[in-house]
This record gives sequence, structure tokens and C-alpha cells, in this order.
Amino acid sequence: MGRETATLRVEPQTSCQPDRRRFVRHRLDARLVVRPTDNRSRKIHGRIADLSKGGISAVIAANLQLGDVLELQFELPYAAAGVLLEAVVRRRESYQYSLEFVHVTAAEQEKINRTCAALSLLQ
Repeated sequence: MGRETATLRVEPQTSCQPDRRRFVRHRLDARLVVRPTDNRSRKIHGRIADLSKGGISAVIAANLQLGDVLELQFELPYAAAGVLLEAVVRRRESYQYSLEFVHVTAAEQEKINRTCAALSLLQ
């Protein structure tokens, strides 16, 4: 009788931690205007890197802090009108920021949801 051995196969992981995001990200390159809510006269320009139903990732050439609340203004593809809403800074790595939408109206959320659905078909 031959000797049988079991082979253990381990699949490589792409990340050390499970993805905790609630929403799928969609690549989007779009201009962004940011105004801190505590100083709306300050106008900062940036670029959106990706969009989800709950927020954006953006490059913003400013020293923003975690927890800062910002007014965001940007255009979306496939939307007739631009978006104006508030977001809070959740993560920062150099000038790359993760911003979570807050106080979003139903109309603005619908624009974002439609854009995410369209982008998911293209990516």
C-alpha cells in the first residue's frame, strides 16, 4: 500500500485586512472645489480620484485635518447639474484625502448613485 500525503494549498491574500468599505469605488478624474465650512471664503482646488456612493478620494493641495468638514463642489459625468454637498475628512496620506459625504440631500445622492451605476458599467 502506497503512502498518501495531503497537500495544503494557501491562496495569496491581496490585503492583510479585509476590505471594510461599505461602497464600491469607481475611478473618476474630475475637478473639485473645496471650501472649509469654518472659512467658506477660502477656495481650494483639487482632483477627484475615485467616487463611491458614500464619498470620494481626492488630491487636494492643502493641509486639511482629520475631522475637518468641507463644502465640496464638482461636476459628474452623466449628470445635468453639478453637485454641492458637505464631506468630512476621514483619512489622509500626504495630499491624498478620503472624504465621507455628510448631510446629502436626496437629489444629490440620486445624482451620485446614477453616476456610480454608469461608471460600474464602464469599468
